[in-house]
Amino acid sequence: MGPFWANAAAGACVLIALGLADAARSDEAASPSLELEGITFVSSQGAENEVVLTAERARVETGEKVAHLDTVHVLLASGRRIPGLDMRCERGTVDIETSDFDAQGDVRGTTGDGRRFRTERLHYSNGPGLVSTDSPVVIQDETGTYRGGGFRYYVRENRFRLRHAATVVQQ
Repeated sequence: MGPFWANAAAGACVLIALGLADAARSDEAASPSLELEGITFVSSQGAENEVVLTAERARVETGEKVAHLDTVHVLLASGRRIPGLDMRCERGTVDIETSDFDAQGDVRGTTGDGRRFRTERLHYSNGPGLVSTDSPVVIQDETGTYRGGGFRYYVRENRFRLRHAATVVQQ
């Protein structure tokens, strides 16, 4: 799995920032940050993009391998012909080395088979392709609306599991 790479407009800045981050590790001075607008991160394996993440703003602190993002849109590929996950949130953080992502604030998304969900926070672990939360969640599909205390969604398998006392909401 390759690390995240930024789009052409901001790519050089992010790569410079990451280089500065490595250099800054030996410097005990103040840790400045790099602020970017209209950023796109892409994580790919072979010719296929696995994660495409766009944000209105990003901040990368020197000495860190994490980008702090505002107004975020994430597309996760399933590795199959069906889409994996299309998700938006107010803010998030992405680990530039692992492609793991934390989303916070009005997190909403659509799974590959059309289920829609809303929650306040979730975590995407790129290794296993797992999106998870233990925060309250509302999920809608063609059969109804469900509430639960969290969920696990295996993106590559398009497998969804509600957790913690799931209930059906009458329509």
